[in-house]
Parts: sequence; C-alpha cells; structure tokens
Amino acid sequence: MNTLKRTITLLGFLLFSFAVFSQTVEDAGAKYNEGNTAMQNKQYADAVTLYNDALAMADAAGPDADQLKGNIQTQLINAYLKNGLVFYKNKNYNAAITNLNQSYKLAKSTGDDTMANKLAGYIAKLHSSKGLSLIKQKKLDDALVEFKNARVTNPKCVISFYGEGIVYKDKGDMTEMMSSFDKAIQYGTENQKMVKYANKAKSVAAIGLLAEATKELQKEHAAKAVEYINNSFKYKAADGETYYYLSVAYNKLKKYGEAIAAAKKSIGMKEGDKSDVYFQLGQAYEGKGDNTSACSAFKKVTTGPNVDAAKYEIKEKLKCG
Repeated sequence: MNTLKRTITLLGFLLFSFAVFSQTVEDAGAKYNEGNTAMQNKQYADAVTLYNDALAMADAAGPDADQLKGNIQTQLINAYLKNGLVFYKNKNYNAAITNLNQSYKLAKSTGDDTMANKLAGYIAKLHSSKGLSLIKQKKLDDALVEFKNARVTNPKCVISFYGEGIVYKDKGDMTEMMSSFDKAIQYGTENQKMVKYANKAKSVAAIGLLAEATKELQKEHAAKAVEYINNSFKYKAADGETYYYLSVAYNKLKKYGEAIAAAKKSIGMKEGDKSDVYFQLGQAYEGKGDNTSACSAFKKVTTGPNVDAAKYEIKEKLKCG
C-alpha cells in the first residue's frame, strides 16, 4: 500500500513538473511574441525588456526551448541595436553605447560574427561621435578617452584618428597631431566611405601646422616655424601665403638663399597686393649682399606697415633712391 502511494505521489509530481515545464516554454513563446509586436511598433526599449524576460523563461525551460532561445537571442540583438540607434539620433551617446555594447556581447556569445563585426563599427562610430561632441565642449582629455575607446572594437576607426588629431592640434602638440592624422589618412584612403575624413585630415593638418608656425615666429622660434611649414607641404600643396611665412622664417635664420627662393614662389602664386612679400625679398637680397636686387624689391613695397621701413632702406641704407 505504501509503495502504491509513493508511486502515485511520484507520478503526480512528474505530471506536475511536466505541466510546469510545458507552461514555461509556452510562456516564453508568448513573451517572445509580445517582444515581436513591440519591435513591429518600433517600441524598441519595450522589446528589449520583453525579449530579456522571454530569454530567462527559455533558459528555465531547458533544452526543449533551445530553438526558441536562439530566435529570442537573434531578436534581442536587433532590439538592442535599434534602441541604441534611437538614443544615438537623440545624441544620448552613453545610452546608445550601452545598448550597442549589449548587442555586441550577445552577438559574440552566440557566434554571430557578421552581426558582431557590424556592431563593432557602430560602437566605434558612437564613441567617435561622442568624442567630437566633447571637443566642441573644450573637454579635450575626455574626448581622447572616447577616441581610444572607439579603437577597442575597431582598431582602424578613421573618425577616431581624425578626432584625435583635432585634439592634439588644439593642444598644440604637432607631433601627436601628425601621427593621428597620418593614420586617419592611411585608413581613410583604404575605405571609400571614409575618404572624406582622410581629405579633412589633410586640410586640418596643414592649417594647424601653419597656424602653429606663425605662433613660433612670434616667439622668435624661426627654426621650429620652418619645420612646421615644411611639414605642412605633406598635407597640402603650398600657396603664396605659406611661402611668404617661410621667407619670413628663413630671413630670421639668416638663410637668405632659401628666403629668396620662398619669396619668389610666393610672388608667383599670391594674388593681389604683394608688398609684404617684396619687403621680405628685399631683406633677403640685402642680407646676401645683392644691394641692386634689394633696392628693386624694396621699391615695390607700396602699401602696408612696411612702407616707411622700405623707404628708409632705399634712401638711408642702400642709397639707391
């Protein structure tokens, strides 16, 4: 009799367990369908919650829910992605990054390498976008952190190197600026979609170097100015203004032959009034001992702040007036 009772009790327990188990799979499926409805309605935050609930139910259900579990995980990856992109459009970078990181981790854990690679690119772009926004807020060190974070998932992230170059330009670190922009140019030219950032890097690098060169000239650091100007030629073809500053720097270094060459190139390329260049050319010829050419150059200084100085050179020093 006792044996029969135990058998009946055990059978009842097994039937109850089976019923609970079956109900758990059914509930997981129902919750999954709720998540699908939320996705169709573009309620991505709700979908994330519903799919996570469904996934927990599927885990509890055991092996019989494996197929359903795979479907839930696929949809949850998409839900995190869609939700993250909504935050990104609203410039809520932190929430966007959190969602895409969750999507990325799940894609990696389920072996969905195609989606993981896609998400890696998105995450890098998000960190880079956040970094660029921090530059506008003058939070340069925080921006650097974001650009480095971008390269955790995408070591060749062009936008991150471009943004990093801007940070170093603003910090006045030309060596690091060029290093970052060089990578942006290298990787950007390898990716048709990123070519525009490679071109922007060239332009900003050239502008940054020339701006820093003029600062060095003001500090009487002519050698450093020459270095920066010559480096700028790597990023952008020189123009009349660039050669003008190069002639100024060479004159300060008493490298008159180089100053003459630079001034002549400036004159050949520069449009409009060239009095400032002719003044540098006159100084270079005078320094080299060619007074006739110096006098001819000084006589072409007709406007600007150097007119009186040029007249003094002509009448008092060179006595060729």
